[in-house]
Amino acid sequence: MSARLPVADYLVVGVYLVAVLVAGFWFARSNRTGTDFFIGGNRIPWWAAGVSLYMTTFSAWMFTGAASFIYNTGWFGLFYLLAKPVGFAGGFLLTAVRWRRSRISSPVEYVEERFNHPTRLVLSVVLVVSMMYWPAHHLASVARISAPALFPGQAWAIDALILFFGVFVLVYSVAGGIWAVSMTDVLQFLVLLAVCVGLIVAIFISGDIQSPSDLVSRLPPLQLRHEVRSGTIYTHWYLIGFAVSGMFGMVVGDKAQRFFSVKDEKAALKVGWIAFFLFLTSPLLFGLPPLVGKILWPDPSQLVEFAGATKPDESIFIGVVMRYMPVGVVGLFLAAMVAASMSALDSVWNTVSAIVSVDLYKGHINPDATERQLLVIGRVTIVVLAFFAVGGGLLIVHSSLGIFTISNIVLGLVAIPVTIPLFIGIVSRTPVPWSAVPAILSGVAVAAVARFDLDWTLGPQYLAVALVCLVVLFSSRPLARAYQRSAVQALLLSVALSALLLGALSVFDAPTMSGGYRSGFSSATLIVALGLLAAANFACSRVYARTLAEDDERVGRFFKRIETPIDASSELGESHVAGRPGRLIGWASFGMALVPAILLVHSRGASLAVYSTLIVVFVGCGVLFLRAGSDAAAD
Repeated sequence: MSARLPVADYLVVGVYLVAVLVAGFWFARSNRTGTDFFIGGNRIPWWAAGVSLYMTTFSAWMFTGAASFIYNTGWFGLFYLLAKPVGFAGGFLLTAVRWRRSRISSPVEYVEERFNHPTRLVLSVVLVVSMMYWPAHHLASVARISAPALFPGQAWAIDALILFFGVFVLVYSVAGGIWAVSMTDVLQFLVLLAVCVGLIVAIFISGDIQSPSDLVSRLPPLQLRHEVRSGTIYTHWYLIGFAVSGMFGMVVGDKAQRFFSVKDEKAALKVGWIAFFLFLTSPLLFGLPPLVGKILWPDPSQLVEFAGATKPDESIFIGVVMRYMPVGVVGLFLAAMVAASMSALDSVWNTVSAIVSVDLYKGHINPDATERQLLVIGRVTIVVLAFFAVGGGLLIVHSSLGIFTISNIVLGLVAIPVTIPLFIGIVSRTPVPWSAVPAILSGVAVAAVARFDLDWTLGPQYLAVALVCLVVLFSSRPLARAYQRSAVQALLLSVALSALLLGALSVFDAPTMSGGYRSGFSSATLIVALGLLAAANFACSRVYARTLAEDDERVGRFFKRIETPIDASSELGESHVAGRPGRLIGWASFGMALVPAILLVHSRGASLAVYSTLIVVFVGCGVLFLRAGSDAAAD
């Protein structure tokens, strides 16, 4: 981006940031206790929770890394976007009702009853440590993509924006808790939706692309094997692995918080369905612009004017926006990217603050902590997390590895092994309480072997980790019962399970990072791995059997609660927010429509169509949210 933006674009970004800050302090009035801060007193409207869940999966990466992936892989990239709702659907249909009936206030509070106290402590620490990376990642991503547009040619801009956005999100997160997180997510969604819809309208009225059929005819046909930067191979296994990992990862942690922050089970299912249908729009909203960019600039070197010489394909989305969007809307696009990153950032902070306050502070330091004390601890935790995020963001942007390389390492080695026990723990009675920690450790070990020894690509890595974690979890009860009968039976079962698992991994002919295929281990490695795995299974079987009766009683109590429907009238009492959230968002949407309305006055041609589209989207959404507020007040 070679020139500074017009003043109108800077004004748009500024107005947007002020609106988000005002919303955060407005909803701070809803926080009276720790429960209000972490789960909104179970009063978060289902539409807000659903949109917030959708927004937590976005960051500036969607407009950089994902857009680059679609630019380089074409139709394959659209299937990547479709894999997300496929995995999410399986996950939320199995867990949404259960999360609400768990009656918890943090993602791992239930582990005390479903698993046990040591597992709760381990998971709390692991989750806090692993989730601390992502805020730094989001800050680094949004600063790196915003700095060249807002402050072109300024070397200090990236570092300064990391600090600014970190402090900005800190202020409204500390003030408003989950209310501010959810409601600002909705505002950010409105900006994102309006800009992307306006961009699509601008593309098709420009004449560059005559029609959807013209777009299809000018793109290369679908291919199921792609090599993208540094020799990384993507095949159909990546799509399958991404969908499978998404089924587990998209409904636990900060995502699960959206299900148990609403009124009842019916509302929890609505949260899932609205997020699912929004995910289905991703190929159109986020996939179409990079495909158009591929037609306009088939050679990435043609994008240097937008990005400089470093990875110009990661600026394809910006290139399309700069080509088609009129004055003021480019600023709105930058606000949308900032919005996406802040949504993911504030959600992680709120979740981790709940874990620290409820699971660690009250669970291990001060069991008699009051709701007011938990509220204070939660806010202090977010302040500390903000400092870590800013420092981590600065380290990431100056690292030679790059943002997305580091992210893939974190996801493959830590995120998937942690999410599977959380998911299975809420779904099934079968895994015994002590099985979660071995499952996490096994998943991390297999991820490391698959990545650094076998050199498998991401899809097979994800599938191998999922397979191992599931086998460890679901074999725990048979191993416990076998040991109760006889140590010899437990040993034989351990050997058999280990042989079957290693056999499955050995026969799988997986694509590798270097471009070839590799199926499993050498003979010597296989023998050593079999012995170690069998010994680990046998050792675990003794631990499982030792407390099986006591553990089953605890698990039974937990699932009895899961099977008990929510009685909102007796459990929650009367609502103190009613239709206020819907009315606030509705009027805020009308207010955002004023920006394109002002710019519309002196516009013509394509600009007139874009501004008109934004007005229609904002006004239409405003009417829907006002109606939602009226319906809530009537209830």
